[in-house]
Amino acid sequence: MFAMIADWQQSGLSKKRYCAENSINEATFYYWFSRSKENDTSSGGFIAMDNTGRKGDVEVIYPNGVRIKVNTDLGLLSQLIRLY
Repeated sequence: MFAMIADWQQSGLSKKRYCAENSINEATFYYWFSRSKENDTSSGGFIAMDNTGRKGDVEVIYPNGVRIKVNTDLGLLSQLIRLY
C-alpha cells in the first residue's frame, strides 16, 4: 500500500482523482496515506530520491537557510515542502 501512495505522489493527481482513476476506495486510500505520513516522520525525515523523471532543476530554500537542488518532480517537491 505504501507503493500506492508513492505512485499517487508521482502522478501529480489529486487524491480524489487518483482514487477514481485507479478504482481505490477513498477511505482506504486516506487510511494508508495517514500511515505513510507516520512512517515518513519515524524515518528521521529522510526521503528516497528517484531520478528517473528528470525534467530540470529547482532549488528549495528553507527559512533556516538550507538549500536543496532537485529535479522538478512534483511528488518529491511536495514531500520536501511537507518536511518543513
